[in-house]
Amino acid sequence: MTVTSSGDDVERAYPESGRERPLITLDLAPADWTVDDIERLPHDGYRYELHEGSLVIMSPAIIWHNRVAVRLAVFFGRAGRSAATEVGIRFGDRSTRIADVAVFAEEPDENLAHVTPDALAIVVEIVSPESRERDIGSKPAKYAAAGIPEFWRVERDEEDPRDAHVFRFRLEVDGSQRYAIRSRHRLSQLEKDGLIPQV
Repeated sequence: MTVTSSGDDVERAYPESGRERPLITLDLAPADWTVDDIERLPHDGYRYELHEGSLVIMSPAIIWHNRVAVRLAVFFGRAGRSAATEVGIRFGDRSTRIADVAVFAEEPDENLAHVTPDALAIVVEIVSPESRERDIGSKPAKYAAAGIPEFWRVERDEEDPRDAHVFRFRLEVDGSQRYAIRSRHRLSQLEKDGLIPQV
């Protein structure tokens, strides 16, 4: 399989950058991608995940999604937790996922593009129409199977688009590698309180 990226879409979206976009061609057999391979891909505005060796290219998220991610990262920081947006998670050599927001169990190595699941205390997925199936199904299942203790799902408040509903899940204590819902909050209320609620 040959993948060519020139960054043309990004150039059209951000013409003010004025930078020349490199042309990159990769020749790899289907389902033969590794984490090392995707870490060499260009930073061209796309997001890359690796699903059991198959490359998945995702377009940039919508502005609402990005703003909510930043708000959550700021919220976690003010609550005394180390967090970041668009965190790459490595599940072995042939699988990755990108969490919209992640809270680290301890301060991470900032030079890493991907962390392992044991480095994370909380992962957050912000549900968008194009990613709903992944955000409520396959991604939390992957996170739970890897033992990440807590998962937050965030959905837009249709009555107040500036706000969002936060559904908080924790791993079942029976070792079944499944999440169970523990609480529900409004993002605006979490920001006002400034604390991660106890569950």
